[in-house]
Amino acid sequence: MRASAPPARRSLCCPAATPQPAFVRMRQTLVLCGLLAACSVPTDPERTDAHSLAARADLQQRKARNAELHRARATTPPPSGPDGARLWRLERWRDENGVFDPSLVDVARAERDANAAFHDAQDVAGIGRFGWIERGPTNIGGRTRSLVIDPADTNRMWAGAVGGGIWHSTNAGVSWSPVDDRMSNLSICSLALVPGTPVTLYAGTGEGFYNGDAIVGNGVYKSTDGGVTFTKLAATATWSYVNRIAVSPANPQIVLAATRSPGGIHRSIDGGASWTLVRSATACMQILFDPNDAQKCVADVYESSVHRVVVSTNGGASWTNASTGLVAQSGTSGRIELCYARSVPGMVYASCGTDGGLIWRSTDGGANWTQQTPVGSGSGAAWYYNTLWVDPTDANFLVTGAYHLYKSTNGGVSLTQISNGYINTTAPHPDQHQVVADPGFNGTTNLRVWITNDGGIYTAANIRTVTSSSGWTRREQSYRASQFYGAAGDGTTGRITGGTQDNGHLTLQSGTNTAQLTYGGDGGFAAIDWQNPNYIYGEYVYAQVHRSTNGGASAGYIDAGITEAGSTANFIAPILLDPNAPSRLYVGAASLWRTDNARAATVAWTAVKPAITSNISAIAVAPGNPDIVWVGHNNGTMYKTANGTAAAPTWTAVDDNAGTNPLPNRYIGRIVIDRTNPQIAFVGLGGFNGDNLRKTVNGGTTWTDLTGVGATGLPSAPVNGIAQHPTLATHLYVATDFGVFASADGGITWSTSNDGPADVSVDEVVFMHGSTTLLAATHGRGLWTIAIREPAITPLGAGCAGTNGVPALFATAPTLGANVNLTCTSLRPNHVALFLVGFSSTNWLGVPLPVDLAPLGMPGCTGYTSADLVTPVVQTTGVAQHTIALPTAQTALGAALHVQVLAQDPGVNPFGGVLSSALSLVVGN
Repeated sequence: MRASAPPARRSLCCPAATPQPAFVRMRQTLVLCGLLAACSVPTDPERTDAHSLAARADLQQRKARNAELHRARATTPPPSGPDGARLWRLERWRDENGVFDPSLVDVARAERDANAAFHDAQDVAGIGRFGWIERGPTNIGGRTRSLVIDPADTNRMWAGAVGGGIWHSTNAGVSWSPVDDRMSNLSICSLALVPGTPVTLYAGTGEGFYNGDAIVGNGVYKSTDGGVTFTKLAATATWSYVNRIAVSPANPQIVLAATRSPGGIHRSIDGGASWTLVRSATACMQILFDPNDAQKCVADVYESSVHRVVVSTNGGASWTNASTGLVAQSGTSGRIELCYARSVPGMVYASCGTDGGLIWRSTDGGANWTQQTPVGSGSGAAWYYNTLWVDPTDANFLVTGAYHLYKSTNGGVSLTQISNGYINTTAPHPDQHQVVADPGFNGTTNLRVWITNDGGIYTAANIRTVTSSSGWTRREQSYRASQFYGAAGDGTTGRITGGTQDNGHLTLQSGTNTAQLTYGGDGGFAAIDWQNPNYIYGEYVYAQVHRSTNGGASAGYIDAGITEAGSTANFIAPILLDPNAPSRLYVGAASLWRTDNARAATVAWTAVKPAITSNISAIAVAPGNPDIVWVGHNNGTMYKTANGTAAAPTWTAVDDNAGTNPLPNRYIGRIVIDRTNPQIAFVGLGGFNGDNLRKTVNGGTTWTDLTGVGATGLPSAPVNGIAQHPTLATHLYVATDFGVFASADGGITWSTSNDGPADVSVDEVVFMHGSTTLLAATHGRGLWTIAIREPAITPLGAGCAGTNGVPALFATAPTLGANVNLTCTSLRPNHVALFLVGFSSTNWLGVPLPVDLAPLGMPGCTGYTSADLVTPVVQTTGVAQHTIALPTAQTALGAALHVQVLAQDPGVNPFGGVLSSALSLVVGN
């Protein structure tokens, strides 16, 4: 074989004619000529456009039902349990000394931000920048306490979800989009708008109304570009709860903030750059400027265990207590909502929570107050829900809100109910938080008002004529701010189900992000029977377990026999289906309850672990061994049994907070037993501490800390959920108060992402059964899924020897949205190399692959890939490089690319070319 140039008639792009003793050889020759003809097609020599990959890998989706709710009990469970939620959430936040320090939240958030920045361009354990899919639900909103409308264009509005960030609509609430999921805090409690071009917006973070699922904030954010971007005001960075913000109608540089922790009234005279505490208090719940006189202000402060009205006559610079009336409303329930009657200077109304939502009125700017509503005739307003609005054109017409909405046409003397909505209804959802008039409201041709509540956003075109049964329109469609406590998914059917704060237990069928209301009230943990996915289990508060037998269309209680249900249990109590036998269901109350036939017409329950002084907070059953059961408690105690299926299991203390006490005495949020070794278990703890994820390899005798260190560690925050990959045992995933974190090395290092459920509280993370799809249930941004697919590089076959040996092909990991860098070595310098990228390794143009190329003058060479994308590279060093740009579309996950290099090597064989080794690349995240 000569080392000189090949005969002139033979070229790499069109080989000379070869003997054709067989049809197969002729066909192979034609195929190869067709392949090499691609040389004449102009291509980018450095990159291959692979956008067609997404289309080739497109997934088919199925449509599903969306049934109406059929409740099994005669009474409808109330969709609100704010006090129970408060105590339960606080239990999860306390350290072993029973203390919750809000300042530690900022420390944990900074740790989370450092981790996200470190991993900004990296995908770890399948958690990548383009992998998350938002699952909504799109027809259910979430708790909202603030709404502002641009007076220059009333189609433009912004809403603040208390756990889901700032949302923007450009079509009067018909659709919504999140402004920035990457804001360092998504707990938006208050918004204020300054008219202009563009408008200026203030957003106060941290819901400071003493409900326990309230997420701690970190100050006030400001936008000066019309709500496109928000920047935190540095002087407010230590503010944990910003309940209200008011901007002076005379001078937009003067801003007042009602805060808790630090509590009181803060005042800025430079647009928020600096602040002065002008009235100290435990908390300030509301603050307002007089729309007729910017020197006058009113506020509700909470101090010394009472609420009182305070007033200012110098633009909020100083404050005095009201003289009579609302001077000392006792308890946190005494929260006072205030509203000026714009049409009558000096007139202010108040709704007081202490006396059941009675209306009070002042005619001297808030100094003296007179009760308007007779005792026993109020709205029912209290500390959690209380709102008030006065018609700016008629001082006698007002709307007040508690569980439902009421109106008065006589200055609050009498109230008439005007809403009676529930979950997923046209009329306003229960628990009212704000009433906002359209900026053009004039009392005649424009009578539109907007409502925010625990369900989201609603509107009435005519507030004067609206009733409990007519006149309302929902405006939370696509406002994806639901607050989930737990969720479960079935990989076979694609069904997802979960329990929410105040929006019931919801079920999503495969192929839709529209939720069915399976059961009302507050939801909680969830489970799906994978042998019969029509059986879905959930709970109303305090371990009141319900079951659906029709795939989530409806449900009914099955808790008869659990004597502690509804009383002695956590507000959100753990429930768990045995991973070995889906008819066996566990419920944690004070005792551990078990049924061995959850599908029975009448479910029988047995208490299989007696109560101690602390409620059960977590349950785990070993995959592969149903007798190994672990339970954790609120106070950090933990027990296990090796005969869990027995009528009366024997329990051993793993941690009893006394003689056996290897773990901190903090809330146990989750227990997961390793799927391959029951001696290995993972435990997630509560509190804003730096050691909240622990692992044992000897059944609980000793424990190691898995939280990691520095920018590759977990934040010092509660670990609410733990999931282990179904096939990759070292791949772990945890749900924290600051998003989802993943580890590919068994917990040595951790990574998070600024995409998907980013800086949002996540209450549950679990794999959909029978799949590698991870499901995250957030407390503010709804449900998310991500298909965990590791990128794979597999050899397809060897190359054939050339002048410099056998060309070897190497590739970087084929990760969604990233570049795959291909390198081919041992080539003959100063010659062309063709990078062949194919979608098939079995057939190309009707020719089976692999194909022997000896008949073409390339003895020992085998073609392994189709040549759907061909890129020539002229190399001078014996090394050729090429880049494939992978799409960001989720549908590309799992798609396969096959790569080989055909290179010029004149004289090495009759054909004058060689083939490199071939690789198969499977796109992962």
